[in-house]
Amino acid sequence: MAVIDQPKTTYTDTTAHARVISDVIQMVDPRDTPLISRLGLDGAREKFKVRLNGYKIELLEDELDPLETTANHGTTITTTATTLTVADASVFQDGHVIKLDSEYLVVKSANTTSNQIVVYSRSYGGTNATHGATVSIEIVGMARLEGDDADYGPIGDITAPFNYTSIFQKAIQVSGTQQAISQYGIDDEFMYQSNKAVPHLLRLVERSAFHGVRDAGSASAPRSMGNLGTFITDNTVAAGGAITKADVDNLMEEVIVDGGYPDLLVMNPRVANDLRNLLDSSSFVRVSQDENKLGLNAIERVMTQYGELELVMDRWCPTSEAYVLESGKVGFYTLRPFETYELARAGDSLKGEVVGEFSLLAANDKAHGKITGITT
Repeated sequence: MAVIDQPKTTYTDTTAHARVISDVIQMVDPRDTPLISRLGLDGAREKFKVRLNGYKIELLEDELDPLETTANHGTTITTTATTLTVADASVFQDGHVIKLDSEYLVVKSANTTSNQIVVYSRSYGGTNATHGATVSIEIVGMARLEGDDADYGPIGDITAPFNYTSIFQKAIQVSGTQQAISQYGIDDEFMYQSNKAVPHLLRLVERSAFHGVRDAGSASAPRSMGNLGTFITDNTVAAGGAITKADVDNLMEEVIVDGGYPDLLVMNPRVANDLRNLLDSSSFVRVSQDENKLGLNAIERVMTQYGELELVMDRWCPTSEAYVLESGKVGFYTLRPFETYELARAGDSLKGEVVGEFSLLAANDKAHGKITGITT
Protein backbone atom coordinates (compact mmCIF):
# COMPACT_ATOMS: atom_id res chain seq x y z
CA MET A 1 0.00 0.00 0.00
CA ALA A 2 1.36 3.39 -0.97
CA VAL A 3 1.71 5.95 1.82
CA ILE A 4 1.16 9.63 0.95
CA ASP A 5 1.40 12.82 2.95
CA GLN A 6 -1.66 14.80 3.88
CA PRO A 7 -3.55 16.66 2.61
CA LYS A 8 -4.69 14.14 0.07
CA THR A 9 -5.09 15.79 -3.33
CA THR A 10 -5.82 14.78 -6.89
CA TYR A 11 -2.11 15.19 -7.56
CA THR A 12 -0.91 12.85 -4.79
CA ASP A 13 -3.60 10.21 -5.24
CA THR A 14 -2.43 7.90 -8.01
CA THR A 15 -5.56 5.77 -7.91
CA ALA A 16 -7.30 5.78 -11.32
CA HIS A 17 -10.06 8.35 -11.46
CA ALA A 18 -13.34 7.76 -13.25
CA ARG A 19 -13.10 9.23 -16.76
CA VAL A 20 -15.45 12.13 -17.42
CA ILE A 21 -16.65 11.48 -20.95
CA SER A 22 -19.42 13.09 -22.96
CA ASP A 23 -22.36 10.92 -23.90
CA VAL A 24 -22.55 12.69 -27.27
CA ILE A 25 -20.05 11.86 -30.00
CA GLN A 26 -19.35 14.86 -32.22
CA MET A 27 -19.38 14.32 -35.98
CA VAL A 28 -18.37 16.40 -38.99
CA ASP A 29 -20.64 19.33 -39.83
CA PRO A 30 -23.65 18.17 -41.88
CA ARG A 31 -22.83 20.86 -44.45
CA ASP A 32 -20.31 18.32 -45.75
CA THR A 33 -22.80 17.65 -48.57
CA PRO A 34 -24.02 21.14 -49.57
CA LEU A 35 -25.03 20.23 -53.13
CA ILE A 36 -27.20 17.35 -51.92
CA SER A 37 -28.64 19.63 -49.21
CA ARG A 38 -29.51 22.25 -51.84
CA LEU A 39 -30.87 19.94 -54.54
CA GLY A 40 -32.22 17.05 -52.44
CA LEU A 41 -31.18 13.42 -52.62
CA ASP A 42 -34.14 12.53 -54.85
CA GLY A 43 -35.08 15.92 -56.29
CA ALA A 44 -34.65 14.77 -59.90
CA ARG A 45 -37.59 12.38 -59.60
CA GLU A 46 -40.10 15.20 -59.19
CA LYS A 47 -38.31 17.78 -61.37
CA PHE A 48 -38.21 15.46 -64.35
CA LYS A 49 -41.37 13.46 -63.56
CA VAL A 50 -39.52 10.15 -63.33
CA ARG A 51 -42.32 7.70 -62.59
CA LEU A 52 -40.54 4.36 -62.96
CA ASN A 53 -37.44 2.86 -61.36
CA GLY A 54 -34.37 1.77 -63.27
CA TYR A 55 -30.57 1.77 -63.28
CA LYS A 56 -30.48 3.81 -66.52
CA ILE A 57 -32.44 7.06 -66.41
CA GLU A 58 -33.14 8.96 -69.62
CA LEU A 59 -34.42 12.51 -69.99
CA LEU A 60 -36.45 13.50 -73.03
CA GLU A 61 -35.38 16.84 -74.48
CA ASP A 62 -36.56 18.85 -77.44
CA GLU A 63 -35.60 22.23 -78.84
CA LEU A 64 -37.32 24.86 -80.95
CA ASP A 65 -36.25 25.24 -84.56
CA PRO A 66 -32.73 26.69 -84.96
CA LEU A 67 -32.49 30.34 -85.95
CA GLU A 68 -28.84 30.46 -86.95
CA THR A 69 -26.46 28.68 -89.29
CA THR A 70 -23.57 29.64 -91.58
CA ALA A 71 -22.92 29.83 -95.30
CA ASN A 72 -20.73 27.22 -96.92
CA HIS A 73 -20.45 28.91 -100.29
CA GLY A 74 -16.84 28.07 -101.11
CA THR A 75 -16.19 31.58 -102.39
CA THR A 76 -17.24 35.16 -101.69
CA ILE A 77 -20.98 35.72 -102.02
CA THR A 78 -21.27 38.43 -104.65
CA THR A 79 -23.87 41.20 -104.78
CA THR A 80 -25.78 39.43 -107.58
CA ALA A 81 -25.86 35.86 -106.21
CA THR A 82 -29.38 34.65 -105.46
CA THR A 83 -28.48 30.99 -104.87
CA LEU A 84 -26.46 30.49 -101.70
CA THR A 85 -24.80 27.31 -100.47
CA VAL A 86 -25.24 26.92 -96.71
CA ALA A 87 -24.05 24.56 -94.01
CA ASP A 88 -27.55 23.19 -93.42
CA ALA A 89 -30.47 24.07 -95.66
CA SER A 90 -32.93 22.08 -93.54
CA VAL A 91 -33.24 24.97 -91.07
CA PHE A 92 -34.85 27.21 -93.72
CA GLN A 93 -38.30 27.38 -95.20
CA ASP A 94 -39.87 29.61 -97.84
CA GLY A 95 -40.61 33.06 -96.47
CA HIS A 96 -37.85 33.17 -93.87
CA VAL A 97 -36.31 36.62 -93.58
CA ILE A 98 -32.58 36.10 -93.15
CA LYS A 99 -29.73 38.45 -92.26
CA LEU A 100 -26.17 38.23 -93.59
CA ASP A 101 -23.98 40.88 -91.98
CA SER A 102 -26.24 43.94 -92.43
CA GLU A 103 -28.15 42.70 -95.48
CA TYR A 104 -31.67 41.27 -95.28
CA LEU A 105 -32.97 38.65 -97.73
CA VAL A 106 -36.12 36.55 -98.11
CA VAL A 107 -35.85 32.80 -98.78
CA LYS A 108 -37.75 31.67 -101.87
CA SER A 109 -36.89 27.98 -101.65
CA ALA A 110 -34.57 25.57 -99.85
CA ASN A 111 -32.97 22.41 -101.23
CA THR A 112 -31.81 20.08 -98.46
CA THR A 113 -30.13 17.71 -100.93
CA SER A 114 -27.67 20.29 -102.24
CA ASN A 115 -27.79 22.49 -99.10
CA GLN A 116 -28.69 25.51 -101.18
CA ILE A 117 -31.25 28.25 -100.69
CA VAL A 118 -32.66 30.62 -103.29
CA VAL A 119 -33.62 34.18 -102.28
CA TYR A 120 -36.18 36.40 -103.99
CA SER A 121 -33.98 39.44 -104.54
CA ARG A 122 -30.72 41.01 -103.43
CA SER A 123 -32.41 44.42 -103.13
CA TYR A 124 -34.70 43.50 -100.22
CA GLY A 125 -34.21 45.93 -97.33
CA GLY A 126 -32.33 48.45 -99.46
CA THR A 127 -28.85 46.99 -98.81
CA ASN A 128 -26.80 44.95 -101.28
CA ALA A 129 -23.34 43.77 -100.21
CA THR A 130 -20.76 41.04 -100.64
CA HIS A 131 -20.29 38.48 -97.88
CA GLY A 132 -17.67 35.97 -96.82
CA ALA A 133 -17.98 32.35 -97.90
CA THR A 134 -18.80 31.25 -94.33
CA VAL A 135 -20.77 34.29 -93.17
CA SER A 136 -23.20 33.79 -90.28
CA ILE A 137 -26.85 33.60 -91.31
CA GLU A 138 -29.61 34.55 -88.88
CA ILE A 139 -33.31 33.86 -89.35
CA VAL A 140 -34.89 37.09 -88.10
CA GLY A 141 -38.46 37.04 -89.34
CA MET A 142 -40.94 35.83 -91.96
CA ALA A 143 -42.46 37.35 -95.10
CA ARG A 144 -44.74 34.80 -96.75
CA LEU A 145 -45.88 35.15 -100.33
CA GLU A 146 -49.65 35.67 -100.33
CA GLY A 147 -51.54 32.63 -101.58
CA ASP A 148 -48.46 30.41 -101.61
CA ASP A 149 -48.72 26.68 -100.89
CA ALA A 150 -47.80 25.35 -97.48
CA ASP A 151 -44.10 24.94 -96.81
CA TYR A 152 -42.72 22.39 -94.37
CA GLY A 153 -39.86 23.67 -92.29
CA PRO A 154 -37.52 21.77 -89.99
CA ILE A 155 -38.67 19.45 -87.21
CA GLY A 156 -36.18 18.76 -84.44
CA ASP A 157 -35.78 15.22 -83.16
CA ILE A 158 -36.16 14.44 -79.47
CA THR A 159 -32.91 13.57 -77.70
CA ALA A 160 -32.47 11.46 -74.56
CA PRO A 161 -29.49 12.40 -72.37
CA PHE A 162 -29.02 9.76 -69.70
CA ASN A 163 -27.10 8.56 -66.69
CA TYR A 164 -26.57 5.32 -64.82
CA THR A 165 -26.90 4.65 -61.12
CA SER A 166 -24.01 3.89 -58.79
CA ILE A 167 -24.28 1.50 -55.86
CA PHE A 168 -22.82 2.86 -52.63
CA GLN A 169 -22.08 0.27 -49.93
CA LYS A 170 -20.24 -0.21 -46.66
CA ALA A 171 -20.19 -3.41 -44.60
CA ILE A 172 -20.23 -3.45 -40.78
CA GLN A 173 -18.89 -6.21 -38.53
CA VAL A 174 -18.98 -6.03 -34.73
CA SER A 175 -17.88 -8.82 -32.38
CA GLY A 176 -20.38 -10.25 -29.93
CA THR A 177 -18.38 -8.93 -26.98
CA GLN A 178 -18.12 -5.43 -28.43
CA GLN A 179 -21.86 -5.43 -29.01
CA ALA A 180 -22.52 -6.46 -25.40
CA ILE A 181 -20.28 -4.09 -23.43
CA SER A 182 -21.36 -0.71 -22.08
CA GLN A 183 -19.80 2.35 -23.72
CA TYR A 184 -19.92 6.08 -23.31
CA GLY A 185 -22.12 7.67 -25.95
CA ILE A 186 -22.98 4.37 -27.66
CA ASP A 187 -25.96 2.23 -26.75
CA ASP A 188 -25.70 -0.14 -29.71
CA GLU A 189 -22.32 -0.46 -31.44
CA PHE A 190 -23.70 -2.08 -34.59
CA MET A 191 -26.38 0.55 -35.11
CA TYR A 192 -23.91 3.31 -34.30
CA GLN A 193 -21.49 2.13 -36.99
CA SER A 194 -24.37 1.62 -39.43
CA ASN A 195 -25.67 5.14 -38.86
CA LYS A 196 -22.14 6.52 -39.16
CA ALA A 197 -21.77 4.84 -42.56
CA VAL A 198 -24.63 6.85 -44.06
CA PRO A 199 -23.04 10.33 -43.86
CA HIS A 200 -19.77 8.79 -45.02
CA LEU A 201 -21.43 7.33 -48.11
CA LEU A 202 -23.34 10.56 -48.71
CA ARG A 203 -19.99 12.31 -49.03
CA LEU A 204 -19.11 9.86 -51.78
CA VAL A 205 -22.40 10.58 -53.55
CA GLU A 206 -21.57 14.29 -53.33
CA ARG A 207 -18.04 13.77 -54.65
CA SER A 208 -19.37 11.66 -57.51
CA ALA A 209 -21.23 14.76 -58.72
CA PHE A 210 -17.80 16.17 -59.60
CA HIS A 211 -15.74 13.04 -60.30
CA GLY A 212 -18.19 10.33 -61.43
CA VAL A 213 -17.55 8.48 -64.70
CA ARG A 214 -20.61 7.34 -66.64
CA ASP A 215 -20.24 3.65 -67.41
CA ALA A 216 -22.89 1.06 -68.26
CA GLY A 217 -20.91 -1.68 -66.54
CA SER A 218 -21.30 -5.41 -67.07
CA ALA A 219 -21.29 -8.66 -65.13
CA SER A 220 -17.56 -8.18 -64.58
CA ALA A 221 -17.29 -4.38 -64.43
CA PRO A 222 -19.08 -1.95 -62.08
CA ARG A 223 -21.78 0.41 -63.30
CA SER A 224 -21.28 4.06 -62.33
CA MET A 225 -22.93 7.44 -62.66
CA GLY A 226 -21.49 10.33 -64.63
CA ASN A 227 -20.69 13.72 -63.10
CA LEU A 228 -21.94 17.21 -63.90
CA GLY A 229 -19.39 17.48 -66.69
CA THR A 230 -21.04 14.51 -68.41
CA PHE A 231 -24.00 16.77 -69.16
CA ILE A 232 -22.42 20.25 -69.22
CA THR A 233 -20.41 20.53 -72.42
CA ASP A 234 -21.87 23.46 -74.35
CA ASN A 235 -21.01 26.52 -72.27
CA THR A 236 -17.48 26.61 -70.84
CA VAL A 237 -15.09 29.44 -69.99
CA ALA A 238 -11.37 28.95 -69.35
CA ALA A 239 -10.19 31.03 -66.38
CA GLY A 240 -6.45 30.68 -66.97
CA GLY A 241 -5.70 31.83 -63.41
CA ALA A 242 -7.52 33.01 -60.29
CA ILE A 243 -11.26 33.42 -60.79
CA THR A 244 -12.34 36.90 -61.87
CA LYS A 245 -15.51 38.88 -62.34
CA ALA A 246 -15.13 38.48 -66.08
CA ASP A 247 -15.03 34.68 -65.84
CA VAL A 248 -18.44 34.45 -64.19
CA ASP A 249 -19.95 37.26 -66.28
CA ASN A 250 -18.69 35.74 -69.53
CA LEU A 251 -20.05 32.32 -68.63
CA MET A 252 -23.39 33.78 -67.59
CA GLU A 253 -23.53 35.66 -70.89
CA GLU A 254 -23.05 32.43 -72.85
CA VAL A 255 -25.74 30.60 -70.88
CA ILE A 256 -28.25 33.46 -71.08
CA VAL A 257 -27.70 33.82 -74.83
CA ASP A 258 -28.36 30.07 -75.15
CA GLY A 259 -31.69 30.49 -73.35
CA GLY A 260 -30.76 29.29 -69.85
CA TYR A 261 -31.23 31.15 -66.59
CA PRO A 262 -28.85 29.77 -63.91
CA ASP A 263 -29.41 30.52 -60.23
CA LEU A 264 -26.58 28.54 -58.53
CA LEU A 265 -22.82 29.07 -58.49
CA VAL A 266 -21.01 25.98 -57.14
CA MET A 267 -17.33 26.24 -56.24
CA ASN A 268 -14.66 25.16 -53.78
CA PRO A 269 -14.38 27.35 -50.64
CA ARG A 270 -10.82 28.30 -51.62
CA VAL A 271 -12.09 29.68 -54.92
CA ALA A 272 -14.93 31.41 -53.06
CA ASN A 273 -12.33 33.16 -50.90
CA ASP A 274 -10.69 34.55 -54.04
CA LEU A 275 -14.13 35.71 -55.11
CA ARG A 276 -14.54 37.41 -51.73
CA ASN A 277 -11.38 39.43 -52.40
CA LEU A 278 -13.07 41.07 -55.38
CA LEU A 279 -15.50 42.87 -53.06
CA ASP A 280 -13.39 45.95 -52.41
CA SER A 281 -13.05 46.89 -56.07
CA SER A 282 -16.18 45.54 -57.69
CA SER A 283 -19.96 45.73 -57.68
CA PHE A 284 -19.87 42.10 -58.72
CA VAL A 285 -20.86 40.82 -55.28
CA ARG A 286 -23.72 42.23 -53.28
CA VAL A 287 -23.53 42.07 -49.51
CA SER A 288 -24.90 44.19 -46.72
CA GLN A 289 -22.43 45.79 -44.32
CA ASP A 290 -23.20 45.72 -40.62
CA GLU A 291 -21.35 48.32 -38.56
CA ASN A 292 -21.34 46.21 -35.40
CA LYS A 293 -19.25 43.52 -37.05
CA LEU A 294 -15.52 43.38 -37.51
CA GLY A 295 -14.71 42.49 -41.09
CA LEU A 296 -16.95 41.72 -44.03
CA ASN A 297 -20.05 39.59 -44.29
CA ALA A 298 -19.77 36.23 -46.02
CA ILE A 299 -20.87 36.09 -49.63
CA GLU A 300 -24.20 34.34 -50.02
CA ARG A 301 -25.30 35.64 -53.42
CA VAL A 302 -23.29 36.84 -56.39
CA MET A 303 -24.64 39.63 -58.58
CA THR A 304 -23.72 39.55 -62.25
CA GLN A 305 -24.83 41.54 -65.26
CA TYR A 306 -27.24 38.74 -66.06
CA GLY A 307 -28.82 38.05 -62.67
CA GLU A 308 -28.07 36.77 -59.18
CA LEU A 309 -26.46 33.47 -58.33
CA GLU A 310 -26.77 31.68 -55.00
CA LEU A 311 -23.28 30.68 -53.88
CA VAL A 312 -22.88 27.01 -52.90
CA MET A 313 -19.46 26.35 -51.37
CA ASP A 314 -18.57 22.70 -51.73
CA ARG A 315 -15.19 21.49 -50.52
CA TRP A 316 -15.47 18.44 -52.77
CA CYS A 317 -15.66 20.59 -55.90
CA PRO A 318 -12.20 20.64 -57.54
CA THR A 319 -10.43 23.98 -57.06
CA SER A 320 -9.87 24.12 -60.82
CA GLU A 321 -13.60 24.15 -61.61
CA ALA A 322 -16.78 26.09 -60.88
CA TYR A 323 -20.30 25.52 -62.15
CA VAL A 324 -23.31 27.71 -62.84
CA LEU A 325 -26.47 25.62 -62.66
CA GLU A 326 -30.15 26.14 -63.20
CA SER A 327 -31.43 24.36 -60.09
CA GLY A 328 -34.76 23.44 -61.66
CA LYS A 329 -32.95 21.40 -64.31
CA VAL A 330 -30.45 19.43 -62.21
CA GLY A 331 -30.88 16.98 -59.35
CA PHE A 332 -29.93 13.71 -57.72
CA TYR A 333 -31.95 10.55 -58.33
CA THR A 334 -32.51 7.82 -55.73
CA LEU A 335 -33.20 4.32 -56.96
CA ARG A 336 -32.66 2.75 -53.51
CA PRO A 337 -32.38 4.91 -50.38
CA PHE A 338 -29.78 3.91 -47.82
CA GLU A 339 -30.82 0.87 -45.82
CA THR A 340 -29.07 -1.36 -43.30
CA TYR A 341 -29.26 -5.10 -43.84
CA GLU A 342 -28.16 -7.69 -41.30
CA LEU A 343 -26.10 -10.40 -42.95
CA ALA A 344 -25.94 -14.05 -41.98
CA ARG A 345 -23.98 -14.71 -38.81
CA ALA A 346 -20.63 -16.41 -39.16
CA GLY A 347 -18.73 -16.84 -35.93
CA ASP A 348 -19.10 -14.67 -32.87
CA SER A 349 -19.90 -11.37 -34.60
CA LEU A 350 -22.79 -9.33 -35.95
CA LYS A 351 -22.52 -8.49 -39.64
CA GLY A 352 -24.43 -6.16 -41.89
CA GLU A 353 -24.15 -3.66 -44.72
CA VAL A 354 -25.46 -0.24 -45.62
CA VAL A 355 -26.50 0.03 -49.28
CA GLY A 356 -27.99 2.76 -51.45
CA GLU A 357 -28.17 3.44 -55.19
CA PHE A 358 -28.13 6.92 -56.69
CA SER A 359 -27.55 8.93 -59.84
CA LEU A 360 -27.32 12.53 -61.08
CA LEU A 361 -29.36 14.14 -63.84
CA ALA A 362 -29.03 17.48 -65.62
CA ALA A 363 -31.46 18.55 -68.33
CA ASN A 364 -30.79 21.01 -71.15
CA ASP A 365 -27.03 21.31 -71.50
CA LYS A 366 -27.37 24.95 -72.60
CA ALA A 367 -29.03 25.91 -69.30
CA HIS A 368 -25.78 25.35 -67.36
CA GLY A 369 -22.11 26.25 -67.65
CA LYS A 370 -18.63 25.51 -66.33
CA ILE A 371 -15.49 27.52 -65.59
CA THR A 372 -12.27 25.54 -66.06
CA GLY A 373 -8.57 26.15 -65.42
CA ILE A 374 -9.03 28.03 -62.13
CA THR A 375 -6.00 28.46 -59.87
CA THR A 376 -6.12 29.71 -56.28
